[in-house]
Amino acid sequence: MLDALRNSARGTAGKVIVGLIVITFTLFGAESIISIAGNSAPATVNGEDISEVEYQRLLSRRQQELTSQFGAEAAAQLMNSSFVTDEIIESLISQELQMQLADKLAFDASEDQVVQSFADIPAFQIDGEFSQDRYLNVLAANGFNHQSFVAAQKEQAALAQFQSGVANSAFVVEKAIDRYANLIAQERSFQYKAFESQNYLAQVEVSDGELRDYYEQNQEQFLSEESVKVRYLTISLDSLAEQQSVTEQEIQSEYDSYVASLNEDNVREISHILFADGDDNQAEAQAALTRLNQGEEFADLASELSDDPGSAEFGGSLGELIPDVYVDEFYDAALELSEVGQVSAPVETQYGVHLIRLDALNASDPEPLSEVRDELVADIRERKAQEELLLVESQLSDAAFSTDTIEEVAELFQTEVISSDWITRSAADTPFDNPEALEQAFSAQVIEDGLISSVVRLENSSLLALQKEAYAPEDVESFEAVVEEVRTILTAEKAEELMHSEMASVIETQQIQGDGWETADAITRNNSELPSAVVSKAFELPQPIDGLVLGETSGDSVAYVVALTSVTNAAPDTEQREMATALVENRIGGSQYQIIYNQARNKADITVRR
Repeated sequence: MLDALRNSARGTAGKVIVGLIVITFTLFGAESIISIAGNSAPATVNGEDISEVEYQRLLSRRQQELTSQFGAEAAAQLMNSSFVTDEIIESLISQELQMQLADKLAFDASEDQVVQSFADIPAFQIDGEFSQDRYLNVLAANGFNHQSFVAAQKEQAALAQFQSGVANSAFVVEKAIDRYANLIAQERSFQYKAFESQNYLAQVEVSDGELRDYYEQNQEQFLSEESVKVRYLTISLDSLAEQQSVTEQEIQSEYDSYVASLNEDNVREISHILFADGDDNQAEAQAALTRLNQGEEFADLASELSDDPGSAEFGGSLGELIPDVYVDEFYDAALELSEVGQVSAPVETQYGVHLIRLDALNASDPEPLSEVRDELVADIRERKAQEELLLVESQLSDAAFSTDTIEEVAELFQTEVISSDWITRSAADTPFDNPEALEQAFSAQVIEDGLISSVVRLENSSLLALQKEAYAPEDVESFEAVVEEVRTILTAEKAEELMHSEMASVIETQQIQGDGWETADAITRNNSELPSAVVSKAFELPQPIDGLVLGETSGDSVAYVVALTSVTNAAPDTEQREMATALVENRIGGSQYQIIYNQARNKADITVRR
């Protein structure tokens, strides 16, 4: 079977690379002049280490996803659980094991196929066209160069070929295709009617006794939230900044830093020639520099001499010089180049010796001191206030711990005390929309002991401390306070009961005449015009033998009665048969792939170090 698998993957389906290539920045490391420190492997699969860099990248990505879904606090708690780390390590083990299987069976994608597919990746396009600069910049920003990215995508393409090969080599029985094709081609005719409970609300009558009984039997539904009123103080960063003094010397120093930062922020595009494989890399670099000084083109020499094939293919171009991407020696040397076309002296790094050229420079001119003076003063004051805030935070914490009332603390720090409205865990105004401030408001220290809270630093860097003024525990609300809510709930329940009672009557009596009934003739399973719940129910019902077969189902806020009238086993057309073939092959291929993977997993030597 494996020979058939390998051959089929090299056929038409195996050539479909573009649709299967994904930019897997989170899964692969970098090389050449990009500096990433190595770490101990979190796991080893058959002697092959899983990179710590890959693990950390997936971990970071997962934290971002959890933060987006549940907020920073919940995400932090989830990230501390072994569930998340185990899930990531398991995915990396699975990925590595599948890569090993693909490699063992000699699946491979040519570099030309992979490189050609890059033109179709939107991340590398500007206005729908492939951009070399965008391509190189995106790669550099994500820890790749051309060579390492091609290698990563070749692995992904090989894995896709392996998976495709399994699917295409699956042994499919024609009877199975016939069965699925007949089911796809089958047509059903039926009638259906929509029912909505809101149409029965007017028929509902609810007595006072029923309201009272429902309230007594369901008091857990009518609990008031725990709530608290507090007195609190804040010390803002702005108030501290206003108190800071600024000297002329500090302003001039800040301006000098501003000018220097503009130079660092200039957008630079660079190229390089790497000498890494020779006996004397310094001598080779010096010889190349001599040739450049004699008038030869940098791009031509990069193509001829560079030991970085990824950039050599593009005349040595690396695109934009991005901070924290390149090793320090390389980055600092590139930053010193001040004129377009200027080439550095040979620069030695851990990767070899480089000649670096400045291809483009987009420089910004500094504003005069007189025009940015106010902004610089504000920045200095804020920086000083940030430094003082650390001291004030410590002093405020000490005072809150050793003082009986929040008013005494406020007097020490010359600030006012503010009384809050009632605060609940689900609804709180600023500053108690801050999770930590809300947590302190309901802490045992505040609620039970009556003490001043721990100090909270808010998003705007303000400091907050609080003390309880009043507290109301969770309790059952009075019947009078919730009677209208009870009436709404009970009315809706009775309306729902009336609706389902009528639906049951229709099904029992098979009376499908009257307003609201819709007719659907010769409908197939993939119909998208009718409500999906109706179509699904129509194809779930058994074939009627004598009369109708009725059933009920629910959709989005609507219920339906479906009356199946006839089933026609139509002959499958070419498209339906192709669909059935693909479906059967996919199911059988998926099962076979899982068997191959499970066998490899059971035999694998796997060590997990987390």
